[in-house]
Amino acid sequence: MSEKHARPTGGICLLCLTLALLTGIIWVFAGSGPLFEAEMTRFAPSASTGWPPQEYPAMAAHIGDYLAGRADDFQFYLTNPSGESSPCFHDYELIHMADCRRLIQLDGWVGAICLALALLLFLRLIRHRKEPQTMLAAIHGAGQALWGMSIIAAALALWAIINFDGLFITFHHLAFRNDYWLLNPRTDLLIRLMPESMFIDLGIKGLMAFLLGLALLVAGLLALRRHYKNGAKP
Repeated sequence: MSEKHARPTGGICLLCLTLALLTGIIWVFAGSGPLFEAEMTRFAPSASTGWPPQEYPAMAAHIGDYLAGRADDFQFYLTNPSGESSPCFHDYELIHMADCRRLIQLDGWVGAICLALALLLFLRLIRHRKEPQTMLAAIHGAGQALWGMSIIAAALALWAIINFDGLFITFHHLAFRNDYWLLNPRTDLLIRLMPESMFIDLGIKGLMAFLLGLALLVAGLLALRRHYKNGAKP
């Protein structure tokens, strides 16, 4: 492989790896019942939702199972003291959650494809591990891609800090083809269980995990660059 081709190969490999990291974080968060339980307990307490506190673990597990594809129906039934069961969500809430699940499924496919492509490109590069100039070109390309992704991530983070509502609404307009995401806290349990403050906190947690992953990638690239700059042979 020439240095000319090594640079874009390294850049695409790093880009795919970064996207796999981001989609992986989203996938893990979406399918985590314990995470949903902790978030709902903190940001949607029983006093504000009217939801029985003893039902929170089951509801949180149900949300995670549904989004991860482990459950087929999002409807949840609550049994009253007399033994009668009643559905908790309106039809439009079910449609919205079905839309969300399709997004999570797409996220999973994108992550898997990006990870597979990153692995293939890495295997192609590793064949030239005894060619310092080729590897340095690939590392340089990866560094440029990492800088580009960092700038985009920083811009989105700044947008979220300045105007989270604007980012939140823009995302929903891009992601959904209907307005079923416009829920009313007075009538719709879904938005009471998962208010905007909960998504802000999840976004912060996701950003921290993403930044940690980027830091590890930077450390790896710097170590490889130092290795080949010194002319070492694997």
